[in-house]
Amino acid sequence: MTDSSAAPLRGGAVGIVTAALAVAAHGMAGGGWPDGAALTLLVVVSIGVGAMTAVPRRSTVLLPALMGGQLLAHIALSLSDMSGMLHSHSLLPSTAMIAFHAAASVVAALLIAAAERLYGPITSIVRAVLALLTPLPDGSAVGRVSMSVALPSIHGIVLDWAISRRGPPISAY
Repeated sequence: MTDSSAAPLRGGAVGIVTAALAVAAHGMAGGGWPDGAALTLLVVVSIGVGAMTAVPRRSTVLLPALMGGQLLAHIALSLSDMSGMLHSHSLLPSTAMIAFHAAASVVAALLIAAAERLYGPITSIVRAVLALLTPLPDGSAVGRVSMSVALPSIHGIVLDWAISRRGPPISAY
């Protein structure tokens, strides 16, 4: 698979995985679950990180983009009130929070890189199987279709009054 065909998929995967793993890692480290405002900030961060990686020839920045996305997602989640109670930590993450976000980034980078490498072989297998299952046309439908009933022409009957036969004025040439 070429980098250009994988780029939109990589960008979408990075954006989705950034949001999902940030919420999971944040919750596992005791940060709580996000409310509406935190989710809004998280969506903005995820779209931005996904868009940065959705360009061809950017597979080398996958892990740094995910790490940066986790950092920005942590900040977005920390700025908001979690589950109706005040957030239990400051903007500076704890050691457990850093470990969960870093582990989530590494796992996500490995999964996205593996999916990117397997996309080409899997889709070629699916195309080959679908080609075997799709019946080919038998060729009997080649030619003209003749009708046994003649349809009356409406030219000159219905639209004669609506269509003007006059062309543009002579001065237009």
